[in-house]
Parts: sequence; C-alpha cells; structure tokens
Amino acid sequence: MSKKVLVIGSINKDLVVTAPRFPKEGETILGNSFYTGNGGKGANQACAIGKLGGDVSILGAVGDDSFAKDLCNALISNNVNTDNLIVKNNVSTGIAVITVTEYGANNIIVAQGANALITKDDIKEELISLYDIIVIQLEIPLEIAEYAAYIAKKLGKTVVLNPSPAVKLSRDFLSYADILIPNETEIDIIGGIDYAFECGVKNIILTLGANGCDFINKEGRKHFDAYKVNVVDTTAAGDSFLGGVVRMIADNKSIEEAIIFATKVSNITVTRKGAIDSIPTYDEVVSKKWCQIPM
Repeated sequence: MSKKVLVIGSINKDLVVTAPRFPKEGETILGNSFYTGNGGKGANQACAIGKLGGDVSILGAVGDDSFAKDLCNALISNNVNTDNLIVKNNVSTGIAVITVTEYGANNIIVAQGANALITKDDIKEELISLYDIIVIQLEIPLEIAEYAAYIAKKLGKTVVLNPSPAVKLSRDFLSYADILIPNETEIDIIGGIDYAFECGVKNIILTLGANGCDFINKEGRKHFDAYKVNVVDTTAAGDSFLGGVVRMIADNKSIEEAIIFATKVSNITVTRKGAIDSIPTYDEVVSKKWCQIPM
C-alpha cells in the first residue's frame, strides 16, 4: 500500500512569456507568445505525485479571486486532495511571472500573495499525523516551513525538503530533513554538502540540470546521468523530479530506484511547455522507450 503524502507549499498562477532571450537590465524586448498556467512549487510537486499515481494532499493558501478556482480545479484534476486548501480573504492568489527563452531556460519572479499569509495555526499536528511523507519547499514564509518540518519530525514522519528559493537555513531546520533535494546554487547558499550533513541531513539528492544528479549519504556519492532530450521548457524540471522521487519512496522503493524513475519523469517534463501541464503520468513514464546511452 502506497504511503500517504502531504505537500506543504505554494500555489501560484503562472503568467508566462516566451522570448528569444532574457532582457538585459533596463532593456525592453519583444516576446514571442504569452500563456497562463497553474503552478507554484507546492502545487507542481503535489500534481507530479498525483499524476504519477500517488496518494497526495496539499496544504496551502489561495486568495479569494478567480485564479484560486482555476488552481483548485487543476489540483483536483491531477488527483490531488484539496480538503486542506486554505482561502485567505482580501488578498490575491500567488502569482509567478515567468520568462522562457527559445532554448528552454527560464527565470521567475514570484509575488507570494496568499502564500505569505500561512500561519502556524494552519499547520496542525492532527493533520500532519495522518500522513507518512511530508514535502516542504520555501515559497511560503520560512518560519512556517521550518515549523512544519519540526512538527513532522516530532511525529516521526519522513521529511523531504526542497530548499527553493535558495536561502540560508538554520541548523535545526536542516536537521529535520531526511531527504534534501537542492540544486547546485541552493546547496552553496545553504553552506555546502558537508555542512548539511553536519546539521543532521541524512540523504542529499543534488540536481545538476542536464548533467543529471548526485546521490550523497554517509556511504558515499553516486552519479546518475540524465537522458538526451530536446529541451523546450525547464520550468517544472525540478518539481517533477522531486515528485518522481517521492512517488517511488511512497512505494517503499530505494532512493536509487526513485532517482532513476524521477530522472525519466523530469526528462519528459522538459520536452513540454508549462508547469503542471508538462508533467507526465505514470503510464507515460513506464511506457516510453529510453535511450540506453545517457548524456
């Protein structure tokens, strides 16, 4: 029986412009197209787990606006339980303004909106006690993310921490993480791999973009290659990868097995436009024929 997952994190409406390149400071350039999507790291990760067949719920906040309804419908349609969704009155739903270049690179500016108004009162022990795996990122207030990790750890839950957006974290916060999933920039800002282990992190999955990832724990370091694909949009690459890892861990797979599966999930995701819409289903991942020679 698959373990139950609770994702605690952000829910955003994505406003996306595609462009030939990123503008320089003070420069105006013409974009190629505009579209809206549903995202936020919390929503992306929850939908990834849901689309991959996991038993997942989300704890997050939206405003009392039209974007909130769109996002709620998107979560439900991707098999995410929304019973713990919180509506904050007189505030906008979170917004992410995203630029995607013709090479698939992206940059993102987030206006937190309702995400910034999550409080400790919203993080209830009796709720967290119902789940086995707690997934946390940092697009909600840092002290709330740390408090959620503390409660989860106190209750003996498996804590998966994605330290994004990158900020310096307390030693206590890091000590709550059973699995830390940063990219290279994020691990540097945290203080490095050795520092994370000194703080009590047990396992690190260091994502390396097109170069795959490294799995690091007390037993050593192992590299996993990505596969060669035609990159269209990397917006949800990291979130879909995390979703793949958590989905497999929920089925009691090893971290190594989870990484292999998650790499395939992410490599499909980057061949498509958008965030949630770009994430594949479980059947798409297992039915695809993969190149035997990785990058």
